[in-house]
Amino acid sequence: MKYLVWLALAVLVVSAGCGGKSALSTAPQAMTLAYKQVGDQYTQYKMSSSVTLNMQGTTVSSVSDITYSARIESLATDGMIVRRLVFDEFSIFEQSGGRLEPDAAAAGYKGQYLWLKLGPQGEIVEWKGLDGIGSYTAEDRSLKNVLVQQMASTFQPLPSSEVNVGSTWQRSINIPVIIRGGEFTQKISTDYEVLGFGLRSGRNCVKIQAKAALEGEGSGSRGPDRQFWLNSKGSGKGSIWFDYENGTLVEYEMKVTANQVLRYERAGKADVATEESTVDSQVHIKLAK
Repeated sequence: MKYLVWLALAVLVVSAGCGGKSALSTAPQAMTLAYKQVGDQYTQYKMSSSVTLNMQGTTVSSVSDITYSARIESLATDGMIVRRLVFDEFSIFEQSGGRLEPDAAAAGYKGQYLWLKLGPQGEIVEWKGLDGIGSYTAEDRSLKNVLVQQMASTFQPLPSSEVNVGSTWQRSINIPVIIRGGEFTQKISTDYEVLGFGLRSGRNCVKIQAKAALEGEGSGSRGPDRQFWLNSKGSGKGSIWFDYENGTLVEYEMKVTANQVLRYERAGKADVATEESTVDSQVHIKLAK
C-alpha cells in the first residue's frame, strides 16, 4: 500500500486550498510584496497534511505532522532565492483497512536539513541535504523526492509590480518528480488574486487567493516486463496570508482534488490493465510561534 500513497503524493506535490473567513480591508495605497533577507534567523512553522487515494473501492490515506524551521539565506534581484529548512519534528501515519499505523522510518527525518535553491517561479534549481535518510528502497527514494518537492511548493512567487485589492498574477511551472520505477511530470498553472488586507496571527498581512489547474503524466517499470503509465488532471483553490511588513509567510492552506488513470502491464499477462482513482489532498501551514 505504501507505493500507492507515494504515487498519490507525486500527483499532488503542489496544490492549493481555501482558507476560512476573516475581516479584510482595502489598503490605503498600492504596495510591493517581497520576501526579505533574514540571514541566520529561523522562522518555525507547523505543517499538517493528508492525502487520500480512492481506487475501485479501496481507500488508502496518509497523514503527516511536521514542524520545521526555515530561513532565507540569499535573495537575488532576478528572483532567485536560497532557503534552508530544518525538520524539528516529523511523523507520518498511514491508514488502510480502518487502521492508522505510524511510519517508523519517518522519525529519521527529525533533525535533518534541506537546502533549496529556487528560481523566480519556485522551480527547483538545486537542492542538498537529507543525507541521514536511507535510500535503500524505491519507496525511500520516492518519499525523499516528494518531500523535497512538497517543501519547495511552500514558496509562492510574488509579483514584481505593486499590488492592491484585485491585483492578479500567474505562475506556470513544470515539476519533475521521481516515482518508484519511473518519472512523473506535474504541470501547474496557478492564478493569484489579492483579496484584501488584515491581521493574521497578530501580523499585518495581505490575503491572496490561489486557484490552480494541474495536469500530469509519467511512466516507468516495475520490472523487466511490467511497464506502467500514469496520467492525472485536477484543480484546487487556496489562500495565502503574507506578512508584507516583514516579508514572511504567515499561513498557507491548500486543498486539491485530482483524477488519475494508471495503466500497467501485468506479469505473465498479454493485456494492459487500467485503474482509475481520485486523490484528495489537504495541507495547512502556519507559524508555530
